[in-house]
Amino acid sequence: MRDRTYEHAGREKKKKHTVAGLILLLVAGVLFWAWSFFKIEDVEVVGSTHYSEEQIRKIVLRGPLAENSVLAPLLCSRDRTEEISFIDAVEVSYVDPHEVLISVKEKQSIGCVRYLDCYVYFDHEGRVIESSVEKDGEIPYYEGMEPEYICMDQLLPVKDERFLDTAISLSQIFQTGLQNPDRIQMDGRSVLNLFYGEIQVRLGKDKYLDDKMARMEAILPMLEGQKGILHLENITAEKKTITFENAEGAVRKN
Repeated sequence: MRDRTYEHAGREKKKKHTVAGLILLLVAGVLFWAWSFFKIEDVEVVGSTHYSEEQIRKIVLRGPLAENSVLAPLLCSRDRTEEISFIDAVEVSYVDPHEVLISVKEKQSIGCVRYLDCYVYFDHEGRVIESSVEKDGEIPYYEGMEPEYICMDQLLPVKDERFLDTAISLSQIFQTGLQNPDRIQMDGRSVLNLFYGEIQVRLGKDKYLDDKMARMEAILPMLEGQKGILHLENITAEKKTITFENAEGAVRKN
């Protein structure tokens, strides 16, 4: 009787092991199918101007699980990406089993200055947000107010705080569609000079900037191919005359 009981228990145990094995095989099969069926093949990227789609894919979709279109949105979306230059946040969205959408929110730089061998970028509050060995031609570049040191996420340490106020004012003007100059020169007296190719635009003090920049935008196309100095430093609320001094010293008033 006892032998029959042991025999029955053994059969039940073997049966349970068999069922467990079948369940594991089934789960493994389902996981393999899911992994194969939801494998990312196409990636669409929106919002990135600093990196190509291929670069964004390599930056965001890291790790073996990130190649799955269901898991990637859960594992790779980040509210903050402080370790990635120029990118503030990324969101990965499911499109279909073989495609995901990566939405990039870039850090908004309004200007950059030179520091040692790097270009330091700052935002509309004057805070340092990035440092890079490469210069971004889409961001206004300032000369003459290079900092002696920098601290990430801290205000750009410049001798004159009016520098940041002026940079913010100019950024708002450039955002209207006005072409960025090749460089912006500012001295310790907050005197502004803009350089467009062979044309130097003298703005003087940062007063009546809207008026000065509007007049500059209107006349610059007429000076294409020329070399000289466009004088706007004397414009006031009452005085609207501007002059252009060409390379030979001839002066033309407008």
